[in-house]
Amino acid sequence: MPRARSLVVASCMAYFALGPSETRADDTPSPSPSPPPGLSGKHRLSDDDYARKEDGGYFTGVPLFAYDPNFGYGFGARVYYYYDGHKGDPLFAYTPYLHRVFAQVFASTGGAQDHLIDYDAPAFPDADYRVRATLEFEAATNWPYFGTGTRSMAPLSFPGAPGRTFSKLNDFANATSALQPNGTTYARYNIYEFQRPVLQLALERNMLGGVLRSMVGLNIAYMNLHDYTGESAPTSAHDSNGHTINAPEATTLLASDCAAGRLVGCGGGWDNVLRLALSVDTRDFEPDPNSGVYTELSGEFGSKAVASQYQYMRLMLSVRGFYSPIPRYADLVLAARGVYEVQTTGTPFFSQTLMPFIDDNHAGLGGFRTLRGYAQNRFVGPVMALTNYEVRWTFAKFRLLHQGFGLMAVPFVDIGRVFDDVGQTTLGGWKRTEGGGLRIAWNEATVIMADYGFSDEGSALYVNFNHIF
Repeated sequence: MPRARSLVVASCMAYFALGPSETRADDTPSPSPSPPPGLSGKHRLSDDDYARKEDGGYFTGVPLFAYDPNFGYGFGARVYYYYDGHKGDPLFAYTPYLHRVFAQVFASTGGAQDHLIDYDAPAFPDADYRVRATLEFEAATNWPYFGTGTRSMAPLSFPGAPGRTFSKLNDFANATSALQPNGTTYARYNIYEFQRPVLQLALERNMLGGVLRSMVGLNIAYMNLHDYTGESAPTSAHDSNGHTINAPEATTLLASDCAAGRLVGCGGGWDNVLRLALSVDTRDFEPDPNSGVYTELSGEFGSKAVASQYQYMRLMLSVRGFYSPIPRYADLVLAARGVYEVQTTGTPFFSQTLMPFIDDNHAGLGGFRTLRGYAQNRFVGPVMALTNYEVRWTFAKFRLLHQGFGLMAVPFVDIGRVFDDVGQTTLGGWKRTEGGGLRIAWNEATVIMADYGFSDEGSALYVNFNHIF
């Protein structure tokens, strides 16, 4: 369950803010006419974004409330601190911020936890380098597992209903939680429990004036797994009258796949990786771009050299593009992303879900960062392919309590699928979702998202932070 995960199916949020005194756009110093050393290839902020960017440091934050059938009711908070520097400084017009720290605590009644501290400095110790660091503890008692490879692309089914498939996730959940003739239940057929502490460290080096960046990093993680086969739970099954009962869990899909030798990593353990990446970035403003391209080639290498119990490799190529077709008439951005990832056979199943973006790992295909409308981790495999398309229209801008806000309407389409190997890659059989969302850009750098996605198997509302790409 990486940092950016879909814990939210229905959520409401409120906000608080502490910031500097209001800065008027009409007395704002004009941006620096030339970029600072190390960033000569970067585009500066537009005059409008420059005027709305805060001078100095400020806090933003939100209390979190969430509900999900898997995770129950969740409560927590996330607090950000940004330091942008000062208007007129050489870096001000060419960086999203100079330092950003955020802390989050989150726990749910269903056993989900996500506590973390994250630091990002895009120009530290100077404009030639970028430093990222994250310390996180994540856990879930109901983490989804739908199989791996093309098997996960098949319709929903389980051994308690032989020969039957389910087109809707809700119908599938109701069927699996029913009491079987032998007194067992498949209520937890597609879930398992885990706890994982993670330390992520990364150093980036700017080249070609900041357009090209190299990255080297290290992830240290320990995975503790627990399967529910044979265990009884008084809230996991119901009888023919709909009453909740205590029944032992039949063999789960995870236990079945582990017993058949289909998976690596059934025992959990140390999953440490060396990270290497190259990226090309011409975006005008990283958190909320109006134009430009961001391409990254990212690799992760599990090895005994970094004290990992698993030896494997994953490579991912991602391309994002942003275009403003009518900037003089409307703040409208066309955004698109394409992703292709390949992993070797030694990749542990719990790590195979990861898509190793430099800025934020994603989990599987399904959920609010990939295929909105499908369940989290619905499609996972050695080869994963994904495309996303969004239209981001900022239809209102205003200031409130010395803070700057922009409101965006965002229709979207997501398309993706998984394969067992590269040779199977085809343009047929892809899964598609569509929907729309409302985004709030808060002081330029913080984006709060509320997206509703529809798929063939159901629909879901997601509330979280940042654009999905």
